[in-house]
Amino acid sequence: MRSVLAASALPTEGLVRYRHWDNAVDADVDFEAKRLADLSPPLAIAKSLGTVIAARAFCTHRFRPRSAILIGTPYGAGEPADLACLRQLAEGVETLFIQQTEDPGGAASRLAASLRLSQSEVTTVPGNDHVYADVQALAAVIREWQRKAR
Repeated sequence: MRSVLAASALPTEGLVRYRHWDNAVDADVDFEAKRLADLSPPLAIAKSLGTVIAARAFCTHRFRPRSAILIGTPYGAGEPADLACLRQLAEGVETLFIQQTEDPGGAASRLAASLRLSQSEVTTVPGNDHVYADVQALAAVIREWQRKAR
Protein backbone atom coordinates (compact mmCIF):
# COMPACT_ATOMS: atom_id res chain seq x y z
CA MET A 1 0.00 0.00 0.00
CA ARG A 2 2.88 2.33 0.79
CA SER A 3 4.14 1.89 -2.81
CA VAL A 4 0.71 2.66 -4.26
CA LEU A 5 0.40 5.80 -2.14
CA ALA A 6 3.88 7.00 -3.07
CA ALA A 7 3.34 6.32 -6.79
CA SER A 8 0.03 8.21 -6.59
CA ALA A 9 1.75 11.21 -4.97
CA LEU A 10 -0.33 10.72 -1.82
CA PRO A 11 0.95 11.01 1.75
CA THR A 12 1.97 7.79 3.48
CA GLU A 13 1.94 8.98 7.08
CA GLY A 14 -1.71 8.02 7.64
CA LEU A 15 -1.17 4.37 6.76
CA VAL A 16 -2.86 2.08 9.29
CA ARG A 17 -1.06 -1.19 9.91
CA TYR A 18 -3.32 -4.05 10.89
CA ARG A 19 -2.40 -6.01 13.99
CA HIS A 20 -2.29 -9.31 12.09
CA TRP A 21 0.43 -7.98 9.77
CA ASP A 22 2.94 -7.82 12.61
CA ASN A 23 1.77 -10.54 14.98
CA ALA A 24 0.80 -14.18 14.84
CA VAL A 25 -2.91 -13.45 15.31
CA ASP A 26 -5.82 -14.02 12.99
CA ALA A 27 -7.27 -11.08 11.11
CA ASP A 28 -10.06 -9.49 13.16
CA VAL A 29 -12.35 -7.17 11.19
CA ASP A 30 -14.18 -5.91 14.29
CA PHE A 31 -10.96 -5.11 16.15
CA GLU A 32 -9.51 -3.22 13.19
CA ALA A 33 -12.78 -1.40 12.45
CA LYS A 34 -12.91 -0.10 16.04
CA ARG A 35 -9.45 1.40 15.57
CA LEU A 36 -10.92 3.66 12.88
CA ALA A 37 -13.75 4.92 15.11
CA ASP A 38 -14.58 8.59 14.68
CA LEU A 39 -11.80 9.23 12.14
CA SER A 40 -12.58 11.51 9.19
CA PRO A 41 -9.67 11.38 6.75
CA PRO A 42 -9.95 13.21 3.44
CA LEU A 43 -9.31 9.92 1.61
CA ALA A 44 -9.37 6.28 2.69
CA ILE A 45 -7.60 3.74 0.51
CA ALA A 46 -7.97 0.08 1.34
CA LYS A 47 -7.22 -3.25 -0.30
CA SER A 48 -8.84 -6.64 0.08
CA LEU A 49 -9.83 -7.27 3.71
CA GLY A 50 -9.11 -3.59 4.34
CA THR A 51 -12.12 -2.71 2.17
CA VAL A 52 -14.32 -4.76 4.49
CA ILE A 53 -12.71 -3.18 7.56
CA ALA A 54 -13.31 0.33 6.20
CA ALA A 55 -16.92 -0.51 5.36
CA ARG A 56 -17.57 -2.04 8.78
CA ALA A 57 -15.98 0.98 10.47
CA PHE A 58 -18.25 3.23 8.40
CA CYS A 59 -21.37 1.29 9.45
CA THR A 60 -20.59 0.71 13.10
CA HIS A 61 -17.90 3.14 14.28
CA ARG A 62 -18.59 6.51 12.65
CA PHE A 63 -15.60 6.29 10.31
CA ARG A 64 -16.29 9.11 7.86
CA PRO A 65 -13.74 9.59 5.10
CA ARG A 66 -14.64 12.24 2.53
CA SER A 67 -13.85 9.79 -0.26
CA ALA A 68 -12.65 6.21 -0.61
CA ILE A 69 -10.70 4.03 -3.00
CA LEU A 70 -11.34 0.32 -2.53
CA ILE A 71 -8.92 -2.03 -4.27
CA GLY A 72 -9.69 -5.71 -4.66
CA THR A 73 -12.98 -5.77 -2.79
CA PRO A 74 -13.72 -9.43 -1.93
CA TYR A 75 -17.45 -9.08 -2.49
CA GLY A 76 -17.85 -12.62 -3.81
CA ALA A 77 -16.86 -14.10 -0.46
CA GLY A 78 -18.49 -11.45 1.72
CA GLU A 79 -21.08 -11.96 4.40
CA PRO A 80 -24.43 -10.24 3.72
CA ALA A 81 -23.79 -7.74 6.54
CA ASP A 82 -20.41 -6.81 5.08
CA LEU A 83 -21.90 -6.38 1.61
CA ALA A 84 -24.53 -4.07 3.13
CA CYS A 85 -21.77 -2.05 4.79
CA LEU A 86 -19.87 -1.81 1.51
CA ARG A 87 -23.05 -0.46 -0.13
CA GLN A 88 -23.55 2.06 2.68
CA LEU A 89 -19.97 3.29 2.43
CA ALA A 90 -20.29 3.63 -1.36
CA GLU A 91 -23.56 5.54 -0.97
CA GLY A 92 -22.20 7.73 1.83
CA VAL A 93 -18.95 8.92 0.28
CA GLU A 94 -17.53 9.30 -3.21
CA THR A 95 -16.01 5.89 -3.86
CA LEU A 96 -13.80 4.37 -6.53
CA PHE A 97 -13.61 0.59 -6.75
CA ILE A 98 -10.55 -0.83 -8.51
CA GLN A 99 -11.09 -4.49 -9.33
CA GLN A 100 -9.18 -7.03 -11.40
CA THR A 101 -10.96 -8.36 -14.47
CA GLU A 102 -11.13 -11.85 -12.93
CA ASP A 103 -10.33 -11.22 -9.25
CA PRO A 104 -10.95 -14.48 -7.33
CA GLY A 105 -12.85 -12.43 -4.73
CA GLY A 106 -15.23 -11.24 -7.44
CA ALA A 107 -14.81 -10.16 -11.04
CA ALA A 108 -14.91 -6.48 -11.93
CA SER A 109 -17.79 -6.98 -14.37
CA ARG A 110 -20.13 -8.13 -11.59
CA LEU A 111 -19.07 -5.81 -8.77
CA ALA A 112 -21.53 -2.97 -9.42
CA ALA A 113 -24.51 -5.31 -9.78
CA SER A 114 -23.52 -7.48 -6.81
CA LEU A 115 -23.22 -4.51 -4.48
CA ARG A 116 -26.12 -2.65 -6.16
CA LEU A 117 -23.92 0.39 -6.68
CA SER A 118 -25.66 3.38 -8.18
CA GLN A 119 -23.16 6.20 -7.91
CA SER A 120 -19.69 4.71 -7.41
CA GLU A 121 -17.17 4.26 -10.16
CA VAL A 122 -15.73 0.81 -10.90
CA THR A 123 -12.45 0.69 -12.79
CA THR A 124 -11.09 -2.56 -14.13
CA VAL A 125 -7.44 -3.54 -14.13
CA PRO A 126 -6.10 -6.73 -15.73
CA GLY A 127 -5.55 -9.70 -13.49
CA ASN A 128 -6.87 -12.78 -11.80
CA ASP A 129 -4.66 -13.23 -8.74
CA HIS A 130 -5.91 -10.62 -6.21
CA VAL A 131 -2.32 -9.41 -5.82
CA TYR A 132 -2.60 -6.01 -7.55
CA ALA A 133 1.16 -5.89 -8.03
CA ASP A 134 1.15 -3.35 -10.89
CA VAL A 135 1.66 -0.30 -8.70
CA GLN A 136 2.05 2.05 -11.65
CA ALA A 137 -1.30 0.97 -13.14
CA LEU A 138 -3.03 1.48 -9.79
CA ALA A 139 -1.39 4.88 -9.36
CA ALA A 140 -2.48 5.95 -12.85
CA VAL A 141 -6.09 5.00 -12.09
CA ILE A 142 -6.00 6.83 -8.76
CA ARG A 143 -4.43 9.98 -10.24
CA GLU A 144 -7.01 10.05 -13.06
CA TRP A 145 -9.90 9.62 -10.61
CA GLN A 146 -8.55 12.43 -8.42
CA ARG A 147 -8.09 14.66 -11.48
CA LYS A 148 -11.73 14.12 -12.51
CA ALA A 149 -12.95 14.74 -8.96
CA ARG A 150 -11.48 18.24 -8.86
